[in-house]
Amino acid sequence: MNNLRSKPLAALCAAAVSMGLLAACTPADEGGSGASGGGAGVDVVSLVDAEGKTPIEDIEGELGEPTGSSDIRLCYITRTLSNEYWSYERDGFEQTAQEYGVEYQTYAVNDEASITEQLDKAQSAMKSGCSAILASPISATALDSVFESAISQGIPVIILNDAASSVAGTVYVGPDATTIGATAAQYIAEKLPDGGKVAMIEGDPGSSNAQNRGTGFRETLKTDYPNIELVASTTAKWDTALAKDTAAGMLTANEDLTAIYCQNDTMALGAMSAIQEKGKQGEVILVGTDGIPQAKTEIANDNGYTATVSERPTTEGTSGVKVALWLLAGNKVPAFVDVPAFVVDKSNVNDYLTGMP
Repeated sequence: MNNLRSKPLAALCAAAVSMGLLAACTPADEGGSGASGGGAGVDVVSLVDAEGKTPIEDIEGELGEPTGSSDIRLCYITRTLSNEYWSYERDGFEQTAQEYGVEYQTYAVNDEASITEQLDKAQSAMKSGCSAILASPISATALDSVFESAISQGIPVIILNDAASSVAGTVYVGPDATTIGATAAQYIAEKLPDGGKVAMIEGDPGSSNAQNRGTGFRETLKTDYPNIELVASTTAKWDTALAKDTAAGMLTANEDLTAIYCQNDTMALGAMSAIQEKGKQGEVILVGTDGIPQAKTEIANDNGYTATVSERPTTEGTSGVKVALWLLAGNKVPAFVDVPAFVVDKSNVNDYLTGMP
């Protein structure tokens, strides 16, 4: 393992993050181009089962622990680290890369709307000599040109959590976003056996997570719970302040609103403030998505935050590294590596108050 080199670097990077700098963790420099060593140049498309969907635990049981080496360099292009969720995803990636003794670097952007900046980071990563690319795309298609270039060079591409790509040979690691939306709808419906009016606050329209969570929520209500009416559904682009204003408008327009589903927790925190200011705390069910620590604190403290459909970003980051190493070693993997989400509410929140699984 390469721990003697990786651990001091990790501490330096943590300090950089705390100062608001770009998270970049690697003992390697940014020179060079194309794939580095460590097995890059594999026939990626032939190793990825395009129709496969398997839980990560089952894959680990079948393939066992992967092997890393210091000549492998993993590059992770992520989103803004000001969102706790992506910082945990980053942590899972970096900690696991250290454990397997591989070189690594994280490329982060400034905010959730930085699509062009993220493309620039992805192109820079490719030029730096990556054995495998891991990414959490803001847009479902904006990084496709980079993914196509990587795969054509035998460089595996692993999507962590958002925007599963249609590019042949890419692997998605994370939960089923449609199932997340459906889970939120089912939870709300169980709390409203007599029916009621509900609203949804959506993420960025260009995000496949937003699209699929919305589809799961709408279709589940429509198909399984006809006594629940979706009276409003508006984007707040993953933004807390915009979500607060959006929720306030929904509550004003629908005085008998019984529940709000937000497609991530940062928006739900804004909706919670609107609910509190309208004096409807305890009257309106509020469900978020992701399971970030602040959301779970609000749930535990009975502040009007009912539940969150929690994902497992640390596990996703860890799993992405393993998938990259399996592919570089020539192992076959499914195109969908499932890391299922689960509901956190008052009944189990004390088990998950710190960190993210």
